[in-house]
Amino acid sequence: MMIANGAYAPGAKVEGAMLPPGAYEPVDLWGQFDPPGLDVSLLPTALQMWVKVQAYRMGADPAGLGVAALVACAAAIPDQITIKVKRYEEWTESARLWAALVGLPSTGKSPIISAATRPLKKLDNDMFRAWRQEVQQWNDAPKDERGPPVMQRRLVLQDTTVEAAQAVLEGSPWGVMMLQDELSGFFGAMDKYGGKGGSADRGFWLQSWNGGVYSINRVGRGSNQVPNLSVSLLGGIQPEPIRKLAADAQDDGLLQRLFPIVLKPKSPGVDEPTQDVDTHYRQLIGWLRGQGLPLGMPEAVLHFDDGAQQIRRELEQKHYDLQSLESVSPKLAAHVGKYDAMFPRLCLTYHMIEAGRIDQPITADTAHRVSRLLHEFLFRHAAVFYSGVLGLSDEHDRLKNIAAFILAHRLDCISNRDVQRGDRAMRKIDNRDIQPLLEQLHTLGWLDSAVFTKVGVPPLWVVNPTVHVMFAERGQREAERRELEKTTIQQALR
Repeated sequence: MMIANGAYAPGAKVEGAMLPPGAYEPVDLWGQFDPPGLDVSLLPTALQMWVKVQAYRMGADPAGLGVAALVACAAAIPDQITIKVKRYEEWTESARLWAALVGLPSTGKSPIISAATRPLKKLDNDMFRAWRQEVQQWNDAPKDERGPPVMQRRLVLQDTTVEAAQAVLEGSPWGVMMLQDELSGFFGAMDKYGGKGGSADRGFWLQSWNGGVYSINRVGRGSNQVPNLSVSLLGGIQPEPIRKLAADAQDDGLLQRLFPIVLKPKSPGVDEPTQDVDTHYRQLIGWLRGQGLPLGMPEAVLHFDDGAQQIRRELEQKHYDLQSLESVSPKLAAHVGKYDAMFPRLCLTYHMIEAGRIDQPITADTAHRVSRLLHEFLFRHAAVFYSGVLGLSDEHDRLKNIAAFILAHRLDCISNRDVQRGDRAMRKIDNRDIQPLLEQLHTLGWLDSAVFTKVGVPPLWVVNPTVHVMFAERGQREAERRELEKTTIQQALR
């Protein structure tokens, strides 16, 4: 039984073995991390039945459907509706979310995205046709009677360049949604050519997550401004491309702005009459879109009530504490660093879907449910993504090598010299890289404490004895493997 401080009570059993008194459980470096399923009750009530019925019809993972629907709803809410995050700071956020559905083609990413965004795309098509008619009327009018050129007004972008997106966003200050069936192309295009062009594109999309005025200055094309560079993003990506992109791309935090949802394989859907949930969902998206105020009017600023503000403050501290994960996974820690902005965005989205009132505060009940979604579901998917898809650590293979060495030799302590005298893989580790690796093993629960014996000499690390209990079987296999390897080499040299 685990006690409050994370230790196990004396006599507790882990994998059938007795743990020493006061021992705590180290991370299984060889373990596979499974993404949690979505508890549909955590979603806004108006989305719960839509997700359940669509998942049944399509055989799709409810996790992908739920998050895709949240992003679509957030994109429909005009940016003029904001939430004031803190009481005494002029910090506001709009309902602007980014999410990536991660999985192989068998997970059905594209059908999920299509189902969730169909109503928004219908509204966008209507806006596009109306704009084309206005342009035609403008072209048909006598030149001396024409007003300013008609700016394009849209809700959805798909296959676009930064320049084309700028033109759309000049006339769409409420914000738009970017749909990417395959995000690898979206991210890869920014890094394909490198140099100033790629950096400028990344800067544009980074700004689009924040929103706000964006100035355009081009030689030969003059200067202009996008009144509100605001883009919600939804797309799919396969594990292997995103792994390569994450390794090769600039580490500027663009990837960490996405909620990664690791999808489970698709099951066979059904072709039978089901409850009509599409009409209500379509009406919801249309209603959210219609909440915009006339252009030029002040934005509507919502606030947290006292209980919700207390939950936000507690989460702010929790997010600060979670950023200690930087020693294990810098990318995961950077992702958690965005949660202070993601939380109010989700709260605003929930509030507009459920209460729909811009004259009422966001309640503690809403904040509590969003807190649960964020940490019981979204954070755990992020942990699976950054630990499983991208690797638990940037040095994951080296960590496993050292851990296997500890188990095989049943070490009670380990030093830099032990690592340098290890197997071939360990001997390749540069001396200056050993200490950070041992510090990561300490964070992961494999090492207890560091004992400094001399000034200027790397410390001796005490091994957590629990590793020899929890991973006894693996340690035996590792010792046998090393002995077999040694024997095989000796026989080959005879």
